[in-house]
Amino acid sequence: MSTSRPFKLPSPIVAAVVATMVLFGLYLSTAAPDLTFWDAAELMAAAHTLGIPHPPGTPLWVLLGKVAAMLFSSAPPPRAITLLSVWSGAITGGVTALIAANWIGARGAVVSAVMAGAMYSVWNNATETEVYAVALLASVVMLAAGEYAGRAETTAPMRLRARALIAFLCGLAVPLHLSVLVALPAAIALAWRGERPRLRDLLAWGTLAALGFSAVVLLPLLSSRNPALDSGDPETWRSLVAVLRREQYAVAGLWPRMAPLWLQVGNVFQWADWQVAFGLHPQPTAGLWRTSITVLWCWFAGLGVRQLWQHDVRVGRAMLLLLLSASCGVAVWLNMRAGPTFGVGILPEGAVHEARERDYFFVLAFWAWGLLAGVGVSAIAATFARRLPAPVALLPFALVMVPVLGNRDVADRTREPVATLPRTYARLLLDAVPRNGVLVAAGDNDSFPLWYLQMVEEYRADVTVVTVPLMGATWYRASLTRQQLLAPEAVTRWPGLSAALRSVMIHAEGRRRAVRVSTLLTRKDRVLLDPTRGWALQGLVYAPDSMVAAGTTGRDLAALRRSREQVPASALAPLPPAADPAAETVQELLRCTRVSTVVDSLLVSGCGGV
Repeated sequence: MSTSRPFKLPSPIVAAVVATMVLFGLYLSTAAPDLTFWDAAELMAAAHTLGIPHPPGTPLWVLLGKVAAMLFSSAPPPRAITLLSVWSGAITGGVTALIAANWIGARGAVVSAVMAGAMYSVWNNATETEVYAVALLASVVMLAAGEYAGRAETTAPMRLRARALIAFLCGLAVPLHLSVLVALPAAIALAWRGERPRLRDLLAWGTLAALGFSAVVLLPLLSSRNPALDSGDPETWRSLVAVLRREQYAVAGLWPRMAPLWLQVGNVFQWADWQVAFGLHPQPTAGLWRTSITVLWCWFAGLGVRQLWQHDVRVGRAMLLLLLSASCGVAVWLNMRAGPTFGVGILPEGAVHEARERDYFFVLAFWAWGLLAGVGVSAIAATFARRLPAPVALLPFALVMVPVLGNRDVADRTREPVATLPRTYARLLLDAVPRNGVLVAAGDNDSFPLWYLQMVEEYRADVTVVTVPLMGATWYRASLTRQQLLAPEAVTRWPGLSAALRSVMIHAEGRRRAVRVSTLLTRKDRVLLDPTRGWALQGLVYAPDSMVAAGTTGRDLAALRRSREQVPASALAPLPPAADPAAETVQELLRCTRVSTVVDSLLVSGCGGV
């Protein structure tokens, strides 16, 4: 009598499922329930409306975002798009475990995947609407394809297919996000086994890369629909290239350096010190306990590299290459200014810093570090298993809880007032503008959340938001011309910021549209709008006021009182540790409604009075 053997999933598959579910639970419980600051609200608006966000436009991400909006339509619109990041981060953990299980076994693979996914920057990108969680998933899939292609047991036909997948993902990097290409050198190193590629193989891979690249055609297709969000207006060949090359920004080349190279690399080490247990010392500067744990994790990663080198030189060499290229290599390539909290006292006084912390550019390096640290911990557990009882030998795996517990509180986006602050601020800012008015804004955080509310939720769509930093872009001036806020000749010939702002003021008032200026904008730009009048603070905005001396700042007491009553007390509650500095800035702007005198320190400093 024959008995059938029960079906059993391969251990790498089990490890992948377990890692995915663990990370999904972590990310879902800490994911932003609503809008967040910086690019997230703009990306949400682009996904929901099939528009084009800021260059390079990321059209493939926009399409994926639209799919997420439909799949998760039962969730609130902002949450639906954020779930794309949540699932991308969780599946990245699953692919990570699938890779590592072939090196260190299923148990160690789960620990390594969770360690990599719990690194601070990796976690942060998985809990808000951003492109980096999806880009990290594509990068890790590329590495998995390279690892599979380089195994000795992989057949020649399967090796060719895995390499073909690498080529296709390289092409997709352009319409998705160029950071995917950071994984390419390590993927090639992993796949470097077997017969040399033939010419027809190279041609096939080039064709697949071109096929992936062809997704950039989505940009002119989306733009031809004339969406409300149409950054770059890429309907012509020239404008398409300008969007892909990000020409509206002053993109730095490799030389001259925007900061000393040693300082740029040091900045990466500053961000690395945040990764393992940022909650122990949620400050930019080093802390004794946190930094000690960082050093310990570096040692674990070193053990991990040694373990992989012993397992397979190809794997150890590739992972070391990945760690170096995704950290120091990216720092050299991007040539960024020093971060906002780095280089103080070293750089000359008044040196320009980055507008925000850029640790997310190095997320692949931090993922690799977490993975290697997990491999190192697994090696320690294996050593214990040869000498100690089984329960004791498993104790090193408990170290996975260090980044989980050390980062959970600081990575939690559900805590108030941060969870609702961007929406509160955006609504109050729109409400501060009269019907059919024009709001002159300073940048991302007083523009993007407003765009989302107007384009997706159709809230105060009567207000036209004019974002000053975008006025240097031809496409943006063209959009202002279509809204009859700028002279047509200003589109092709940049008249300078002063003339452009003055033109906006003249055109708006000529059409009897009230103009208000965000308190986030500098006094200098405010005066450029109309140097013949003064500006009265009304709370979150300034209004032109002929009763105030030209070029000076006054107060509209009645408007201040009304705006003060509209600010909920909960929006000014203490911020949780490690909250985005933008939240602190917004709270300061909300306190502008409390200004009492023209010499009030709030007015003089935080509210743009000087």
